[in-house]
This record gives sequence, structure tokens and C-alpha cells, in this order.
Amino acid sequence: MQRLFLMTTFSALLVIGIAACAGQGAAPAAEEASSPAAEVATEAVEMPQPDPAGKVDEATSPPAEEDVSAGDATRTFQLVPEQSSMQYFVEEEFFGQAVPFVTAIGQTRAVNGAVTLQIEGNTVRIESGTFEADISTLTSDRPRRDQAIRDRWLQSSRYPIATFVATDVLNVPVDADYGQDIRFQISGDMTIREVTNPLTWDMTARLDGDRLSGTATTFFYMKEYGFDPPDIAGILRVTDGVTVTVDFVAQEVK
Repeated sequence: MQRLFLMTTFSALLVIGIAACAGQGAAPAAEEASSPAAEVATEAVEMPQPDPAGKVDEATSPPAEEDVSAGDATRTFQLVPEQSSMQYFVEEEFFGQAVPFVTAIGQTRAVNGAVTLQIEGNTVRIESGTFEADISTLTSDRPRRDQAIRDRWLQSSRYPIATFVATDVLNVPVDADYGQDIRFQISGDMTIREVTNPLTWDMTARLDGDRLSGTATTFFYMKEYGFDPPDIAGILRVTDGVTVTVDFVAQEVK
């Protein structure tokens, strides 16, 4: 409004100047006052003043903003090891036992990692994401099993860190919302014993305020990472196939 007033005033002054220049060599002052140009100039000078209330409305009205959801942002979450853990599940066959098949479970809390997400409405992209676990600290209900895994099979004493680097988020539901459990997948590259393979995790996660929590599960074969499943002749054999589950809590980094 103020800009319009200045432009109008400038136009009026311009009209007055043109009229004055034209009148210097054309007619007496008395005739000029009655000429149409003088009438136009008089009308231009007597422009109505801006309404003060209009100025107040203009000053107090908020500037136009893009229609962007409050949740749209780039956000980074850091894993909380004390509230997170990783477990493995393998099937063991014990020869000569009344219950030949047993599910062996090992776990560790020596996990770490962070993920940076680009959230735009229901679209989620990973800008960066790395998860690490010290698999040399995996423990089960049998210390002898744990030691054999570290030394002979997984060789985690030599290759202690397993790393997953996330590259993509898949199949996020179109009705995903904050504060709800959301099922989707994350794909990336898993490295164990210096062998890297593509891997996909099934995720169930919930984003509440600045806290990201949930469970991730995947499955792979031991031979894909360069080691055979444990096999002790006459005693036990382990089926080649490992299910890994990570229960995680991550806090947003401000």
C-alpha cells in the first residue's frame, strides 16, 4: 500500500511538471487555471490519503509462506547403546539328543550408529546411515560355543566389527504418520569379515518427537560372508542360516 501511494504521488508530480512546462509559452496564468490540464493537475494533487487502518493491517498481516508441513526436515538420530541390542538366532542339531534341534541365541549391546533422514511428508530418504556392532562380544547361554565362534568360525576375535551402511528406504506406507508403528524396509551393504554384500532389513519403527525406536530383522547365509556353519562331527551341526534382530532406540541430535 505504501509503495502504491508513493507511485501515485510521483505520477501526480509528473503530471504537474508537464502541465507547468506547457503553460510557460502558451497562455496567461488566468487561462491556465481554467484549462483542462490545470484541472487534471488539481485533481492529481488532491489524491486521497491512505487509510491509516490499511497501513496497520498491512504491517500486521503475516508474510506469505510456502505450504510446508511442520514435519518436513533433515533430521539426524544417534543410536543409544544402553537401550539397544543385537541378537542372532541359529538352528543347532545335536546328535543323539532327545530334542535334536535347538535355537541358539546370542546377543550384544556393543552397538553404535547414526542415521540422517530427509523427511518430506510421507516421503523418507536416507542421506547417510551407518550401524556397527562388535560381534566379538556376542554371548549365549554356552561360553564354549561363544569361544568357538570367536576363534574358529566367525573369527570375530580377528574381525570384531560388523558394519551396515544404509542406502535406501523402501515401501513406506502412504498413510505413515508420527507416533505410529510403521513397517517398511531399509536396503544397504553389510560387511562381515571384510566381505560386503547387499542386504535388506525389515523394519518396524516409530518416530515420537525426538525419539526413533523400533526393531530391524534380516536373514543371511554364513557362506555368503566366507565362513562355514559350525559342524562338530558326532556332536552337533549348525544349519547355514542366521537371523539377526536389532532392537534400537535413537535420539535426535540437535
